[in-house]
Amino acid sequence: MKKIIGVLTVLVVVAGLAFAGGSGDKSSSGGAAPAAKPVTLRLAHFGSETHPMHTAAKQFAANVEKRTNGAIKIEIFPNNVLGGPPQILEQMFLGSIDMSLSGQDQIAKHVPLFDCVAIPFSISGYDHMDRVLDGPFLAWATPEIAKKGAVMLSSWEWGFRQVTNSRHPILTPADVQGLKIRTPPAMAYQAAMEALGANVQTIDFSELVMAMRQGVVDGQENPIATIYDLKLYESQKYITMVNYLYSSCVHLVNQKVWDKLSAEQQKIIREESDAARLVARKGVRDAEAAQIADMKSKGIQVDTPDLKPFADKMGPAYAKIRQNIGAENFDKWMEMAKATAK
Repeated sequence: MKKIIGVLTVLVVVAGLAFAGGSGDKSSSGGAAPAAKPVTLRLAHFGSETHPMHTAAKQFAANVEKRTNGAIKIEIFPNNVLGGPPQILEQMFLGSIDMSLSGQDQIAKHVPLFDCVAIPFSISGYDHMDRVLDGPFLAWATPEIAKKGAVMLSSWEWGFRQVTNSRHPILTPADVQGLKIRTPPAMAYQAAMEALGANVQTIDFSELVMAMRQGVVDGQENPIATIYDLKLYESQKYITMVNYLYSSCVHLVNQKVWDKLSAEQQKIIREESDAARLVARKGVRDAEAAQIADMKSKGIQVDTPDLKPFADKMGPAYAKIRQNIGAENFDKWMEMAKATAK
């Protein structure tokens, strides 16, 4: 009996020591605290895996994981694999996708002031647009995005948009008359092409390549990087450099997801998004000259007409955009554009 009691006493003491060791602060005894399970955030976008936007997204993901010591991993879903641009953005707002890189034309359906970015011929070039987007526009748009349950991190790049077609060179606005031109399902783009006399057809980005190959329309408009990346030149012999409007690509994160991160993790994500913004922009811009030269070598005609006659046709487009986004928003953008011009 005494032997049994002795064994039980030893077991109780050992259990007590084990409990004390397991419930105490391991750092005080020299042991390492258990690592938290990594958080995986899903980032979706509509660019292809060869587009500069995806290159920038990969840098963003790698740097966030490195700087958080693996606590945050970013899983990237390019090329519309989780749905077209409208679906990706909607999923981000709902929280089923944590982050998105979304065009301002899609965001404008939720926050109308984003259509200001696409006011035709309101910005003189890339440097001018950088000054607007990174300064007054960011301060203006951020609280409006917050009202929709998302955090605006930075504006990346899709680029200034050019017009392609399979019929004939476009050297004056009259050359656009009657052409069936594909645009995204976005008001500002449609209004601008209609003002030039085009027969506008709205086709989702995920269906663009097939529509071009099948000759559903005569032409389309997109930045040079997109035209080249998707090989749209294979069905479009004529490219006209009009820079008629600009497409940004905005890095957004769901607010509830954001709120679960520590202040330090939020800081890292903001900084890496800002760095990736520059990578995306540089990638788009640096490649344009080489891409144009390569398309010319393939027999594509690239024209750079006088832009003033095109800009002079924008009166009806301005009226539609102003009515759609509100006079106050329209005027505020134009004031920002004027204030940041050089």
